Amino acid sequence: MKTLGTIVISVLTTIVTVFVLLFFLDYDITPVATNYEHPHPVSEQNTDGISALAVANHQEPQMDAIEKVAEAIVGVLVTTEPIGNPFGMWSGSQIGSGSGIVYAIRDGNTYIVTNEHVIERAQTIEIVFNDADQTRKIAELVGSDVYTDIAVLRINNFEAEVIAEFGRTEDLRLGQTVIAIGNPLGLEFAGSATMGVVSGHDRTVSIPILSTNGHRQEWPMTVLQTDTAINPGNSGGALINLAGEVVGINSMKIAQSAVEGMSFSIPTYIAIPIIEDLEIYGQVTRPLLGVSLNNVAALPMAIRQQIELPTEVQDGVFIHEVMPDSLATILELEPGDVITHIGEIAVSDAALFRQTLFTYRAGDEIILTIIRGGVLKTAATYVVIN
Repeated sequence: MKTLGTIVISVLTTIVTVFVLLFFLDYDITPVATNYEHPHPVSEQNTDGISALAVANHQEPQMDAIEKVAEAIVGVLVTTEPIGNPFGMWSGSQIGSGSGIVYAIRDGNTYIVTNEHVIERAQTIEIVFNDADQTRKIAELVGSDVYTDIAVLRINNFEAEVIAEFGRTEDLRLGQTVIAIGNPLGLEFAGSATMGVVSGHDRTVSIPILSTNGHRQEWPMTVLQTDTAINPGNSGGALINLAGEVVGINSMKIAQSAVEGMSFSIPTYIAIPIIEDLEIYGQVTRPLLGVSLNNVAALPMAIRQQIELPTEVQDGVFIHEVMPDSLATILELEPGDVITHIGEIAVSDAALFRQTLFTYRAGDEIILTIIRGGVLKTAATYVVIN
């Protein structure tokens, strides 16, 4: 028979043990509800000999979507060119990795799309396939575009077995399930898949880029926002819908300690025309207006009065100078004009104006709404790119 002292010691020991478990394990001990209903109800009996769990898993559409496209998502290994350091000495080559999407077979060659930032300064590019043998092939750069962070690669005289299909980003709805597939943190985690939802359409994220004229600038990229887990190495990988179609090219995330679940992908309606240009021309040729611009919001009052700009006009771009023999001269633009719209899009500042202008291609009609001498006018012509 236990004494009172023994019972007290036993109880205290139990209390201390529970306290230690809760302190170190830090998990939720809330009881699981007993009336949980599986989202895919199945019978306890299965005449085919397949377990109920296996049947339930087979009914989950994300599994079929991943299986459909997984082998078309590849690893991209890049050896970069040596770069200088502040002490004037050259550092050795470095190896970086990202992801890519096999999207076409043409004339016996395999075409892959990835991010421009994955292959920038690339000396060699090696593709690692997500197959049983981890097949490796050397690829060449067909072309890249810094403004949309897209690059096209080609493996000559090799035909991949699986090709990804593009879907329409614009058909996605908020809250719709999407899956990111890629190689986070390198090939050790090749073919990883993370699932989330569409969080927002047509987000604008400013990124620092080195433009084609060698100037570093902030460039506004239009992206799709999701809460899928994206990590280094996912860049250039696929964002797919539950039909297994690529609806975005994973590009970036906000990496701050106070931010969680904000990842961004390049929409297919932006990516596909860029891919086509890169395949055909090796670069994306964009129209240049041939003007120097200032934001209307930054204009001194003296200039606003001089050009007779209505007080209610607070947004737009002010033309400071027009270059000879440029698209601006064809449009008959003049110094002092204020552009308020390009097509149907209201121009808030010079960055948005350039971003919108760069979506035009040779042969497209461009219509500008301008204010000249306090009067609203339109200027229109067809884009000619030299």
